[in-house]
Amino acid sequence: MRQLRYLRLLPIVAGIILVVLSWPPANAASANISHSYSANTSIPDGSIVSLAPNQTGYVQPANTTNASRLLGVALNSKDSLLAVDPTSGGVQVAISGTVNTLVSTVNGNINVGDQISPSPFDGLGMEASAGLKVIGIAQTSFAYNSPQATTEEVKDKSGTSHKIKVGYIRLSIAVGTNTANGAGGSQANYLQKLLKSLTGRTISVIRILLSLMVATISLISLITLIYASIYGSIVSVGRNPLAKHAIFRTLTSVMVMALLTIAIASVTIYYLLR
Repeated sequence: MRQLRYLRLLPIVAGIILVVLSWPPANAASANISHSYSANTSIPDGSIVSLAPNQTGYVQPANTTNASRLLGVALNSKDSLLAVDPTSGGVQVAISGTVNTLVSTVNGNINVGDQISPSPFDGLGMEASAGLKVIGIAQTSFAYNSPQATTEEVKDKSGTSHKIKVGYIRLSIAVGTNTANGAGGSQANYLQKLLKSLTGRTISVIRILLSLMVATISLISLITLIYASIYGSIVSVGRNPLAKHAIFRTLTSVMVMALLTIAIASVTIYYLLR
């Protein structure tokens, strides 16, 4: 009976663990690594950049003409988990992780999971077409009517002015080539592709891993709880058959708590994957 009283606390402890695991890591949305470079022009934070030709350690705003030298995304050194050689007046460039990135609607609206490539306009990204060099995968969407979208007048290489919608998205940096011509593309891993087929959208790796952790801990807690409850009940009935009704009532309460644990885990996983 004492063991059963202790077992009542397991669902509460499991619930606390699940809530803690569902909190996003404080730095999960930051760029992992960034390096300092020089530039001959001013480069705003969030701009996509490429290595400058014939100048070691220099970068320039990326566009479709220099995409073969694509490097990363400019950001403030304070937004990087590890800023290598930050220098005053230099350009800090994120080469991995997730970072706020300037994009446009030049090639249409951007959905979660779309691959992003440099656009014809310096520093701005766009939805990638097949065969284009890509900077990474969009973790948030951006559309012509997005609240944060602003209208900008820009000039292409020929000097022609265009009005486009510009704004920021969260971008997971993964430099490569778009071979899929679609959302998710070749940069998405197996789990992301599997969940995309089920949910219709790409889910970040961090949320998938947290969901797996929640499911694993919940399963272990439930197996331990149910096994110990049944075993303790059988032992208690064998020692004192007259107390079987009280023991079965306690066992029923434990099972209800187990169901509550399942409910908490299911809700947590749902909100992580939605």
